[in-house]
Amino acid sequence: MSHRQASSFVDDIARTVGWERDFRPGLDWLTVEHGLGTLLPTDYKELFSRFPSGVFRNSVRMHSPVEDDDWWQRFKANVDEVLEVIGDEDLEYLEGVDYRLFPEPGGLLPWGDDLQGGMFFWLTQSANPDEWPIAYYSQGSDEWREHSGPMTKVILEVLTNEGDDNIMHRNLSHRPADFITAYNG
Repeated sequence: MSHRQASSFVDDIARTVGWERDFRPGLDWLTVEHGLGTLLPTDYKELFSRFPSGVFRNSVRMHSPVEDDDWWQRFKANVDEVLEVIGDEDLEYLEGVDYRLFPEPGGLLPWGDDLQGGMFFWLTQSANPDEWPIAYYSQGSDEWREHSGPMTKVILEVLTNEGDDNIMHRNLSHRPADFITAYNG
């Protein structure tokens, strides 16, 4: 994915939610990528270079790892916690599926949740993070779904599609297509 394509999805998201605030990250991406041990997708970095942590359409919650050092620590702790929970064999999240956990090649790397126990992941299958597809675990139906990505396209579909034509298979038309920040919260 080119920088131009990533910017286009982020521009569409900003336009859809009416985001006009000026936001400047407090950390650089090199620090975050070094701390995670992997490069991250261009669209993700583009999104969080313009948006702070928050929730899209009361359906997709994301923590910005570059907002400031406190948010980086929260993000990293959340990644570690989600990977521990998903990997707990007693909880059977991975039973019947062929997923591994990050940092294994092709492993699941969490990037958000749906506020109802569902979780969003990248499938780190390629050396190029811009090629990572998306996996979603639905707590309500106890099933995994995939999307070719990128992550910002998933968010845009959640914001704009009517009915249940989104990765969560939820009708969100009764919810405003908005973004609520967790900034300074």
